[in-house]
Amino acid sequence: MPKTRATVVTIRTTIQPGNKAYEHTIVIANGRARSGDELDRWRLFDFANDRVTFVDDVSKTFRTVPMATLVHDRLAAIDDKLPDNIPRAQLVATNATRSIDGVNAKQSVVRLGGYVHELWIGAHPSIPPQLFPMMIASRAPSSPYEPVMKTVDRALMDVKGFPLAEHSELPYGNKKMVVDKSVVAIDQREVPNTMLNVPATYRNVATTPTAPAASPRSAS
Repeated sequence: MPKTRATVVTIRTTIQPGNKAYEHTIVIANGRARSGDELDRWRLFDFANDRVTFVDDVSKTFRTVPMATLVHDRLAAIDDKLPDNIPRAQLVATNATRSIDGVNAKQSVVRLGGYVHELWIGAHPSIPPQLFPMMIASRAPSSPYEPVMKTVDRALMDVKGFPLAEHSELPYGNKKMVVDKSVVAIDQREVPNTMLNVPATYRNVATTPTAPAASPRSAS
């Protein structure tokens, strides 16, 4: 099976209470990236062409969307009106910094009621600066209350860097749920070309004109 040399970013997530932990990887090569925690339906991030391809292994289909369209659609999705009594999340960039894997990371804090989410964002040379904004712009809405994140998402889609460490706290009954996420390794490995390419047999279901379909499929 043909392989390519790739940067593999390993991210560890721990959850309390319960002391649960798991890891996933992000594979980066030839101007593309894919997160290993997305299985049957996954996104192929294409930095060279500034677009994201959504791949469905169940229906064997794909569609490619330019980043500009994703940003427009994301902002439209979170622009819905909410009742005045629903609080909005706020993001504050603090002056705090810390060194993570030799990179100067800056702290940003998201607050929404009792929920607090700290992000330590840094420009690591092995992680394309467009990756995190692409992830934010292309994620599917998970709740009708997504508009509470309008200010936060707008700011994060302008970030040039990646969260090298994150810490979240949320009241959970009489306890507190705590989630920590951090980049624990960045390695160079040989990976199958199929990890970063859409199978040639998959059908393009794009409903709007995009770049030629052959591009995301072509082997690197």
